[in-house]
Amino acid sequence: MKQWHWFGLGILALTLAVVFAAMPQLGGGSREASAQGGLTIALDMDTGGGPCADIDSSTSHHGEPGAGGDTYTIGVCVSGLYEGFPIGVVSFDVIYNDILNTAPEVANSGNALDDNPDANAGSTTWGSSLGTGFDCSGGGLAFPKGDKDPATGAGHGDAFLSCKSATGPWTLGDNETSGVLAVITFHANAAGTDNLRITNGLLGYSDATEMGTCNPTVTYEMDCNGGSDVKTGATAPSPTPTSTPSATATPCPNGICPTSTPTARALTATPAFTATATAAPGETTQPPAPPPPAPPSGGEQPQVTPPGTGSGPDGFPWNTALAALMAAIGAISITVGGLGLRRARHR
Repeated sequence: MKQWHWFGLGILALTLAVVFAAMPQLGGGSREASAQGGLTIALDMDTGGGPCADIDSSTSHHGEPGAGGDTYTIGVCVSGLYEGFPIGVVSFDVIYNDILNTAPEVANSGNALDDNPDANAGSTTWGSSLGTGFDCSGGGLAFPKGDKDPATGAGHGDAFLSCKSATGPWTLGDNETSGVLAVITFHANAAGTDNLRITNGLLGYSDATEMGTCNPTVTYEMDCNGGSDVKTGATAPSPTPTSTPSATATPCPNGICPTSTPTARALTATPAFTATATAAPGETTQPPAPPPPAPPSGGEQPQVTPPGTGSGPDGFPWNTALAALMAAIGAISITVGGLGLRRARHR
């Protein structure tokens, strides 16, 4: 009985071991990355032995404008993958100081597999590539950018990459747990310390579901580790302040300048308007009436003598007209009176 008891316990322990070993394969793509808690994207600041061969979080370069400065690459690396669950989506922004560095821009072309940042796909690959069928152009709308931020200064350099493959085959993460996502080429322009960081980090499975995100986290948190680059050489020149020209006095027109206090001027009476008759063309202007005669020296006023003919000043016979009018009125009165007497007799 004791032997059968121990035999049963052994079978149970073996069964549990098999179940726990199979959980990563049975649990679904979204849970594997979060369950392990080790999914990480990191910057490899020194790729001398190959990108992501070992993760160097700091490095040093000589910074100088033009050809005198160092041109170098950094790796964008992934670790903590589950074998059998390859990457189908990768997207990130690497933020840097674009006064100390520049990330050369590459002409947009095709699926942008050999751009800057340069995805681990296309004609240049490192180790196990992402696979085939990847498009890093966003369908022609979101090509990789060495610096997509138009502002300048610390935190304003922004190297952007976003790639996806809907068809596969997907290889990074199929048979390995780590590898290279992309590399970024920089040119060191000036001395100073540049602290680089990863934002908008996203890894997805081949079915485009989320594997992990960082800065910000959407559903499943993953670690995103930046790096630093201490540059030697000449410091970046400070911007030269632009002087604002002072206002230039404008010469007074004709040498007469306005004064702040107006000068009082005496008012001059304007002569009254005198109407003067002007003859129209073809008319003869009548001479003005002569002035009245001066009074006699003896002080007597001149006597006006009415015309002896009984006519008015204009020659009309007013006396004759008045006598005719009075005769007509009398005739009318006599006629009206006679009519009244006849009516009275008939009554």
